[in-house]
Amino acid sequence: MNIDLKKKNKELSVITLEISSQDYNDKVESILNDYKKKANVPGFRKGFVPLGMIKKQYELPVKVDEINKLVQSELSKYITDNNLLILGNPIPSENDNIDWKKNDIILNFDVAHKPSFKLNYKFKKPITHYQILADDLMIKNQIESYQSQYGKLISVSKIEDNVNVIGNFFSEELDFKKEANFLASQLSNTTFKKFLKLKVGQEIKINPKEVFDDKDDLNKVTGLDENSLNNINEISFKLQELNKNQKAETNEDLFKKVYPNDSIKNLKDFKSKIKTDIEKQFINQSDQKFLNDVTEAVIDSSKINLPKDFLKRLMKLNSKESLNDEELEKEYLKSEKGIKYQLIEEKIIIENDIKINIDTIKEFATNMIKNQMAAYGQNNPDEKELNSILQRIMSNQDEVKRISNQIISEKLLLIYKEKVNKKIKKVSYEEYIEIAYKKNN
Repeated sequence: MNIDLKKKNKELSVITLEISSQDYNDKVESILNDYKKKANVPGFRKGFVPLGMIKKQYELPVKVDEINKLVQSELSKYITDNNLLILGNPIPSENDNIDWKKNDIILNFDVAHKPSFKLNYKFKKPITHYQILADDLMIKNQIESYQSQYGKLISVSKIEDNVNVIGNFFSEELDFKKEANFLASQLSNTTFKKFLKLKVGQEIKINPKEVFDDKDDLNKVTGLDENSLNNINEISFKLQELNKNQKAETNEDLFKKVYPNDSIKNLKDFKSKIKTDIEKQFINQSDQKFLNDVTEAVIDSSKINLPKDFLKRLMKLNSKESLNDEELEKEYLKSEKGIKYQLIEEKIIIENDIKINIDTIKEFATNMIKNQMAAYGQNNPDEKELNSILQRIMSNQDEVKRISNQIISEKLLLIYKEKVNKKIKKVSYEEYIEIAYKKNN
């Protein structure tokens, strides 16, 4: 077999494969002889069908199939051996009339070369990197959350909205009894007024349909279904306990519980630490927007000439559905930016010698697992459990690909932060949401 490449223009080349009968004859003969042994043809014993009859029926399709297999293999090898940087896949040249009955076949394939271009990191307008600030209300809400988290339950004698009501619902008619724990604020106004008169140890009879504001709450609290409730007009409740969460005071004891590894002595330092922590949580959002904005700017500013006609032909060949010219144009326009970005990302990876291997992915995944476990209070995870989770992740190709893309994104972000002309803008979270929302719409 002879393979040759000729340039059509700056964007496209043609790979010509000259295939002789010597390239495929032995394989075709072997397959036909195998068919002969297995063929069931009326009038002939199995294995004694004349080869001529087999050839008449099967030789051409077998020949075409074997040539196609040979071509795909040789094309791939030629592209790899000659380090051809191509877009997509080779596609059969247009107006190539092939006579498959001939012994010697010539096949032509169009290939599109990846366009050369320079990356531009300096834009007419600098890219804004937002620094999202935590406001006083966020800090106040977080402090109250910590106060509740590290507070303590105290018994009370009076029902209020934030009081936990503990007792038993029961019905002799239904032969039913169920322990219950709910907030007084869940009660309907009618029932709440009745509970105001109730003391620990006392019982009350109430209409089950009037106990809670939300009709589903009675089912959630008692487990009684709607059919059971339809058969009765009242249900009993015996009050066992009233308690509520007393918030922790904002003192050194609370500071130590929230930040055991920090020396925080006063409320001012406590607020400062909380502000820092909240703002750390916003960094990923801000970085992601910066990454997206730079990506858009790099695509728009990098002069990348794509072989549009070739790519449209390739899309048409790969489409599961038949596309007319208008549909094909729409599909191409939707894909154009993505193709450019793939080329840009590939160029950045090469120019910055970014390498993603299995060890890199394992290290990233391990840190990711540790961070997730730490978020649930497991700061010293069991090594066996850690390895088990890691193995599950590494055995999932979709997860491995997702992590690989995440690593690349993080590396691109670092490069952009270093090379792109940018400006820092401090904004509140509300301002950021408004900016991001307008940008995306």
